[in-house]
Amino acid sequence: MKIGVVSDTHGNIPNTERAIEILKAQNVEAVLHCGDICGIEIAPLFADWPTHFVTGNCDNPDLMKITVERAGQFWHGMFGDFTIGKRLIALLHSHESGRLEKTANAGIYDLVCYGHTHVNEQHRVGKTLVLNPGALHRANPHTIAIVDLETMVAEHIAL
Repeated sequence: MKIGVVSDTHGNIPNTERAIEILKAQNVEAVLHCGDICGIEIAPLFADWPTHFVTGNCDNPDLMKITVERAGQFWHGMFGDFTIGKRLIALLHSHESGRLEKTANAGIYDLVCYGHTHVNEQHRVGKTLVLNPGALHRANPHTIAIVDLETMVAEHIAL
């Protein structure tokens, strides 16, 4: 099973729409959004998949909660902790001091996805794949990530 991971859309509809085209071409079955959604138009664009959202430092959490839930998607507030397939996943924005490191070092997650830095990267902490998909706004290049949950291999894709 493949999932898509996006972050830091900052209300950028054209880049989000391009990311969605890539997600469709990759045949993902779910999407994770690592925060800084920053626009009520963003959540409905992910209607083709179950999509999990967390709040970022630039988001209005109350407005984003309403928007995401109206779109029929999953709202996790500041921190998501859920299972897709057989994989335990943590989802956060990483703007809270120490939370990313604590989560990555917990030793219980298969995948920890975060945003905020606008820089794509991935590394392992023990069995845990820690992944930042990059950003769809204020990044060069704009990137997303695809994760194969069977193999736990991730790939960054530039728009």
